Amino acid sequence: MKTSISKTLHSNLRVSSAQDLNTQTAKTELVINFHMTESCNYQCSYCYATWDDLEAKNELHRLSGQVESLLQNLADYFLRPNPLQSEMGYQNVRLNFAGGEPMLLGQRFLDAVKFANQLGFRTSLITNGHYLTEDILDELAPSLDVLGMSYDTADHALAQGIGRVDRKKRWIDAEQLVQMCARYRSLNPTGVLKLNTVVNAVNCNDSLFGLMSEIKPNKWKLLRVLPVHDHQLTITQAEYQAYVQRHSALSSIIVEEDNDAMTHTYLMINPEGRFYQNSDAGCGYIVSNSILTAGVEKALSQVPFNISGFKQRYQLIPSVMV
Repeated sequence: MKTSISKTLHSNLRVSSAQDLNTQTAKTELVINFHMTESCNYQCSYCYATWDDLEAKNELHRLSGQVESLLQNLADYFLRPNPLQSEMGYQNVRLNFAGGEPMLLGQRFLDAVKFANQLGFRTSLITNGHYLTEDILDELAPSLDVLGMSYDTADHALAQGIGRVDRKKRWIDAEQLVQMCARYRSLNPTGVLKLNTVVNAVNCNDSLFGLMSEIKPNKWKLLRVLPVHDHQLTITQAEYQAYVQRHSALSSIIVEEDNDAMTHTYLMINPEGRFYQNSDAGCGYIVSNSILTAGVEKALSQVPFNISGFKQRYQLIPSVMV
């Protein structure tokens, strides 16, 4: 039975060719994105972390011990020899906590990060920074290998247009972002700082050149808005490239991520503990059975995963595997 599952898994892990893989010399870190909750204090119009068939009561963090069980299952599979490791040759595994906004969960989120570290995962976080207080950053930063901040604009009016504000119209302004990034670096000098910006119809004519020049993140990922559920903020390829070109002086830290680069090249788990991928048609998700009931290998075989695309994206800056 195990051999049969391995063959199914191998058939779904689409690789361009053995020759292509042999030409890729950078060491690959496997990154697993665990979207711990769908809840968020912002209401970004383009948000793709929305599961129409997911009930909040089924999010694993609400059930005692379920997140720990999921992480243990992932460690037992990915931190030991397995078909995916043989195919990719990865040398370590990073668990990236995302959402929604994972920091909304407070202590449950902090406990999950600590447990992941205990199991042997490298850890990272992608957050809008709203709950990243000095006290929490002091506790979290030393053990957080990568801090990712989502930041689309330093203009409050544009942020409101996107939905990157809370119900009281509060947000993280440029000065606060600079302070958070500086504090993380002082607390964890070996940690990696990255910024994510989703280029969309509201901010595509904006500029973050001055702010990014001041922060100097290890990596600035520019993502072209992905039409998973809502197509209202989509932009053309020309509009996306114009934004990239406007910031070309920062090309040493910029990583471009167009729609094609985001299709089946992430390894993602939803709040219920299921692997999922964006559909080719840009309308919803392909979702596996529960990892806790089906097991990691079988659940992974139920969704497509483009190894070649994954490795290409994570080798754009080989020295900063984020």
